[in-house]
Amino acid sequence: MALLKYYCTILLRIIIFSAGFLVADLIIVSCGKSETANEAPGLQIPVDTTINKPALTGKLVYHSYSCYNCNDSKLILYDFVTNTNIELSAHWKIQNPMNAHFSPDGNKIVFMGIDPNSNRWHIFLWHIGDTAQPVNLTSAFNSRNEDPKFSSDGLSIIFKCSGRLTRIDTLGNLIAQYTVSQKEASMPYFINHDQNILYAAEKDDISSLYSYNIQTTNINTIFDTNGIYAYYPITITDSSFIFTRWYSATNHHDQLYIGYLNSRSPVALPFNEATGDYSDAYPVNSKYILLSSTRSDTKGGYDLYIADITTGIIWSLSNYNSSINTNRNELGSAYHE
Repeated sequence: MALLKYYCTILLRIIIFSAGFLVADLIIVSCGKSETANEAPGLQIPVDTTINKPALTGKLVYHSYSCYNCNDSKLILYDFVTNTNIELSAHWKIQNPMNAHFSPDGNKIVFMGIDPNSNRWHIFLWHIGDTAQPVNLTSAFNSRNEDPKFSSDGLSIIFKCSGRLTRIDTLGNLIAQYTVSQKEASMPYFINHDQNILYAAEKDDISSLYSYNIQTTNINTIFDTNGIYAYYPITITDSSFIFTRWYSATNHHDQLYIGYLNSRSPVALPFNEATGDYSDAYPVNSKYILLSSTRSDTKGGYDLYIADITTGIIWSLSNYNSSINTNRNELGSAYHE
């Protein structure tokens, strides 16, 4: 077992009122650790406070459902500036919309949903603020279509089409399908200036992470640890990404890690804890990420949080707007500044 070193700083502000009451106000608790790479994170001390919550000026899109198989997902847009939280899908003729992603200019989203006419999963595009229905980009595909993500130039969309990595333009025209060695490739995401595609694939019921090079067609394994399930890679920079993995082979609580395209070992984020799930992360900037968690302070199921990836301080998004987190499950966040 790796030797873990912890350091903690606790600052207290003591306020004495004239009436004789003494109040100790906890300002911040920050804990860090060093650990040997590739080991699951040890005991953490997560912090949830309204003090010094990040000031954001962008938009957040996410989905909310009662349960995974309830087919009652709603797609919701929150604006940090106007503090408005609006259900986008209330009048859409689409069932179970989820997993939305912003275009680079922030004017459009793509998402997956069930077309009631075909009763299949399809990829939809919607111009933010448009009164028209979202456009089904894959109506000509006689297949199951999931997990759409824009390219960095906004001109194409990568998604899973019946287990194959598939790329279309924003009008739905097929650009390419990429052949990989695994039977089914899921959750694709462009990285390295759209030269590589991150994806997850299962073998013997365990999911690992891979990178497909579009130019060379080479496939590199970027996370494959015996007995540990990994999924949902999301690009942070041209060479780094955030992903979800099990705590250990015997503890299947989800944890969040930062991974790299080079040989550098993945790094566990400091708020992970063995008794809660942390998943579906999305970067806000180099300091903060959005994520979903089943921490003990949730309103029910998964709630949305924002966390400092260096200190591990974590804030519930209920601190921004009380309607964001509910007794349903809030997942699949994406952010645009």
